[in-house]
Amino acid sequence: MLDSRGLPQHVLVIGGGSEIARALLGRLGAVSLRSVLLLGPHPQSMAQTTTELLAAYPELVIETQHLDLADTATLDHRISEALASIQSLDAVIMAAGWLGMQSEDERDPDRVAHSITVNFTGPATALTHCANQLQTQGYGLIIVLSSVAGEQVRRSNYLYGAAKAGLDGFALGLADRLHPAVRVLVVRPGFVGTVMTNGRTRPPLSTTPGRVADDIVRGVTQHATIVWSPRILRPIMMIYRHLPRVLVRRIPY
Repeated sequence: MLDSRGLPQHVLVIGGGSEIARALLGRLGAVSLRSVLLLGPHPQSMAQTTTELLAAYPELVIETQHLDLADTATLDHRISEALASIQSLDAVIMAAGWLGMQSEDERDPDRVAHSITVNFTGPATALTHCANQLQTQGYGLIIVLSSVAGEQVRRSNYLYGAAKAGLDGFALGLADRLHPAVRVLVVRPGFVGTVMTNGRTRPPLSTTPGRVADDIVRGVTQHATIVWSPRILRPIMMIYRHLPRVLVRRIPY
C-alpha cells in the first residue's frame, strides 16, 4: 500500500536503467521503498541500478526482467508476465525513452517508427496493462516521465518531441480515467544531464536526475498531477507555447 504521504513501497519500473528512475528509487529507498521490479532492454544499466540501490539499502528486494518496448510482437506477453510475477504493486514508473539523433533519424522511416514506438506507442501499451491492474485492485500510483519537448515541438528534436507530446496527452487522459482511486503524475523535465544526452549542448535551465527525483517526490506528496522540473519551466513554457512559429524556428534549442 502507499504510505500516509502517498509514497510507494512496491514499485515496477519500465525503463529500469533510467538514471532519473535510479535517482527516484534512491529517494524512495530512504523513506518507503521495500521492493522493485526493473524492466528494460539493457541488463548492464539495470545491474548498475541494482548495485547502487543495494549498496545504500541492502534490505531491498530487487528483481530484473527483460522488456523491449520496441518489440511489439512480445510486449503484451512480457508486461503481462511481469505483472503476474508481482505479489504487491503500489506504483508504476514509466521511465523508458530513446532520444536518438534527429539529424540522422528524420529521413529514415524505420528510425522514425522506432522513435515513436519506444517513446509513445510502447509506453502507452504497457501503461494500459498496468492501469488495468491498478484499477482492479482499487489503488496505486503511476508516474510518467514526459518532457518539456512535448509542450512545443521544435525542429531540432521533433521526433522525440512529437512522441512525448503523445505520451503526455495519453497520461493526462489516463489520469482522468483512473481518478480518484489511482493517481497519475506526469513529469515534465527540461534538459537532463544523463548518459543519453552526453555530447549535446546543455541549454539554460538544464537539470540533473537527482533534482528531477526530488521534484517528483515533492509532486507525489503534494498530490500533484503535473510536475515541471525545474519549476521555472512552467511559466516559461506557457509563454513559449504561444509564440508564432516564425519566432520558434529562430530559437536554437
